[in-house]
Amino acid sequence: ATSNDLLSFTVPKKGDEVYIGCTYKISWKSSTTTTANSLEMSLFDVDTREVVGPIASGLLKENKIKSNSQNLDWKVGVVWPGEYYILISKIDGADTEIKSEVFTVKKISKDISAAEREKICD
Repeated sequence: ATSNDLLSFTVPKKGDEVYIGCTYKISWKSSTTTTANSLEMSLFDVDTREVVGPIASGLLKENKIKSNSQNLDWKVGVVWPGEYYILISKIDGADTEIKSEVFTVKKISKDISAAEREKICD
């Protein structure tokens, strides 16, 4: 399931590619008029079927959401390149299970210039 009644991801989308060390917006839409104040989320490795810890993934487990916001910034941590999804396990402290669609994490070549790196991260 990629959504439930409360919330569904708009980014990342199925097949998106994200790069280690780049910052992306994770965004969602809510089907209710209330907005979440906190989301407990983690990065899930499709191959190993395990959650990646917050230090490696760059994704805080507990995320405070700004008032009326439906996104947060995520700097992709140092994880193995491969397929992942983001799992929300709590909204405002209440248990849930919402998964993003599967996306790919890639490594940026060490041989590229800072300008090229900026283009990839944009």
